[in-house]
Amino acid sequence: MKRITALVLVALMLLGGAFSVFAEEKAVSPETYYYIAPLANLEYWLAHRAGLEDACRELGVTAKFTGDDGLDVDAMVAVISTAINDPNCAGIVMQANFADAYEPLVKEAKAKGIPVCYQTVDGVAGSERLSFLGTDYVQYGRIMMQQAAEATGGKGGVIVSNALSAGSSAVEAVMTGIREEVKNFPDMKIVAEVDDTSDAAVAATKIGAALLANEGVTVVIGGQSTSAIGAVTAIKEASLADQVKVISIDRDSATLESIKHGEIYSTVAGKQYTEVYYGVKFCYDYRHGAKNAFSFDDNAAELVIAPSFVDTGALIINADNVEKFDGFSYANRK
Repeated sequence: MKRITALVLVALMLLGGAFSVFAEEKAVSPETYYYIAPLANLEYWLAHRAGLEDACRELGVTAKFTGDDGLDVDAMVAVISTAINDPNCAGIVMQANFADAYEPLVKEAKAKGIPVCYQTVDGVAGSERLSFLGTDYVQYGRIMMQQAAEATGGKGGVIVSNALSAGSSAVEAVMTGIREEVKNFPDMKIVAEVDDTSDAAVAATKIGAALLANEGVTVVIGGQSTSAIGAVTAIKEASLADQVKVISIDRDSATLESIKHGEIYSTVAGKQYTEVYYGVKFCYDYRHGAKNAFSFDDNAAELVIAPSFVDTGALIINADNVEKFDGFSYANRK
């Protein structure tokens, strides 16, 4: 009897182990959630990719990060169209960098039952996107200008460097925020706006020329992380490191290193991981969540569970707190 009991216990243990292995190796659903990015080779997108992959892993679905290496509207439209035509596409999260061009695609996706969540940069007024998650880029611009005033004691000329010719709504929103906020500082004015095409070398050359052409510049605001890195180079070459401050955006490793070395005063960063992570989950809930949360038939009533807007806030990183961020990377986090 003891021998039989022992054999039964062994069998149960083996079965338990088999079930455990099965649970660990559970097949991932082909249901695919996309993140689509311009300038997709930038380190900036690592947080977005991590949020996408973490959310999809938890949901047991497939993650696909894709995009274009440039900031070109036609190329981005082509990538989005490809995603919409993927029979496994179940949701898309992205920034509305070219909101007018994207909206017909958002409508097409919705007609196919594919929800689109925007993050960081929202779409056109009345967009048929599911939800927007992020902080308004106009507010980013305001915060950057406030940081510029803090760094300079509210005095001096301001150079703003950004990808002005890109036609991006994000760029325009940042510029709007800076231009509006500078009016609150009577002893400061924008003396030059530089189109750096998101290229640090171009930024360095054009900012250097603007520094030579304008006396009394006390700060350069970089609308892209590459803009600020270019500003650091230009200021060093002009031997003005002790006179001109730099304000940046985002928190890539080069920016954090420059803050540590005193070359960049501060940077304004969003919670992109949060935006993408919950954007994926909103898209998933759109397909799998309750259909009678508000009525007998929410689909017929065009009602959804997801909030239309989520403010995820922003981070300001400077010399006082940079050590808390230094060394952290989405590429090698555990």
